[in-house]
Amino acid sequence: MVLHVGEDLFSTILAVSVLSVFIAALFHSYHFYSERQSVFDGFDLALDIAERLRDSVLATHENKPGLIELSQERLENYSKILSIQGINLRVDLRSIDGELLFSHGPEPNPLKQYFSPPAGASLPVAILFGQGSGRLCELTVLVWRD
Repeated sequence: MVLHVGEDLFSTILAVSVLSVFIAALFHSYHFYSERQSVFDGFDLALDIAERLRDSVLATHENKPGLIELSQERLENYSKILSIQGINLRVDLRSIDGELLFSHGPEPNPLKQYFSPPAGASLPVAILFGQGSGRLCELTVLVWRD
């Protein structure tokens, strides 16, 4: 069996094309997998931080689950700890009606966080006001890395 130059060239181009398509598909699937994993990790981080805020950082002295006291100082200290690890934090407390009651931290910049978008989680909490009175709210936490 004798091959000619045209047949050799055609089979080489065909083999390289098939190999290139396979490599492109493999790269795309890895990119999709790593992006999905990054979203899951971001959500886990946001949920862990929201739970830590609710259960320990902003918890009342009575340690009642879900009951928090607003403290700018405690949030500042916790934000500093997270910023040392390269994590930015934004905390919003909204009433059930959607009214913004409290906000802490910078707004995420959509252009800066294009490759590392912020992840968020929300938890129901009650804010302690005065002597035993509380108000039902939503604690929203946004986290992103620099």
